[in-house]
Amino acid sequence: MPEEIEAKVRIADPAAFRRRMAERGLADEGTVLEINRLFDDAAGSLKRAGSALRLREERDPATGRVLRTKLTFKGPVTKSALKRRPETELAVESAEPLAEILGKLGLAATFRYEKRRTTWRVGPCEVLLDELPHLGWFAEVEGPTEEAVLAVLKDVGLGGEPTIRQSYIKLLREHLASRGLDPTQASFSRPS
Repeated sequence: MPEEIEAKVRIADPAAFRRRMAERGLADEGTVLEINRLFDDAAGSLKRAGSALRLREERDPATGRVLRTKLTFKGPVTKSALKRRPETELAVESAEPLAEILGKLGLAATFRYEKRRTTWRVGPCEVLLDELPHLGWFAEVEGPTEEAVLAVLKDVGLGGEPTIRQSYIKLLREHLASRGLDPTQASFSRPS
């Protein structure tokens, strides 16, 4: 099974990060609005196992047009210096028929969150600038090996920053719960 290897850091100044990438001669591949839904059974079996099943639509942030739809299974995080977990991803034609099939299999959407994401390619890695409602800005470096991720993290000026191992879902759920907000969704249209 393929593996996701990533390092995530909080970004205080996203404009400065974008300038730093441009100064290095790196052009971004564009920004998308992600609509993410997590699915689980009524007992929460996937969450309890440390796994996740995510249905993601990537949309054009200006028009709302769906650009890509993906179904992703993520297995439990393994012990490592960076966040590592098994990940299998599948492109699908449309989210709603798949959501209906998942429902017929006893899985329901348990959490919905949005994210704005800009992507750059640096060597064998992707560098991602993410904006999440309620939480703010993060950079992620995803790559084929821990060594490659750490090298690119350093290369883009984030090597000395503390990494965050928690998923966005965990960070969002904790934030929403601490403020008495709806614990099942985080979107840009909801107040923080």
